[in-house]
Amino acid sequence: MTKHMTDIGTKLKLLRENANLTQKQIAKYLSIDRSLVSKIEKGECSINSDTLNQLSTLYGCPVSLLISNDASSPAFSQAFKAASLDFTEQQALSILNKIALNQFTMDQLDELIKDDKNKLSFKK
Repeated sequence: MTKHMTDIGTKLKLLRENANLTQKQIAKYLSIDRSLVSKIEKGECSINSDTLNQLSTLYGCPVSLLISNDASSPAFSQAFKAASLDFTEQQALSILNKIALNQFTMDQLDELIKDDKNKLSFKK
């Protein structure tokens, strides 16, 4: 696989470990085999967009950050109250994170619109 897949896998592994989740728990959440989670984290296997979306919402980060060419670790963290989350808790967290990510995106768009309006007002 390419270095890009290795970078994505490294980021996903870091996020999983920071969330105190096991590969088995992630596999159950994604409805895939644990060995596939391992291969994705090692960059030995590509990841489809649906799976990437599921993981980004579970970890509360935008997909764009996971697939960026930047090899550094994601610039965010997730605070989990439990030592580990069961399947139902993972699903609930994923839904809440999706709402938060959508709000984050809306805030970014709002800032862009404000910047555009300011630029237009200076041109008059």
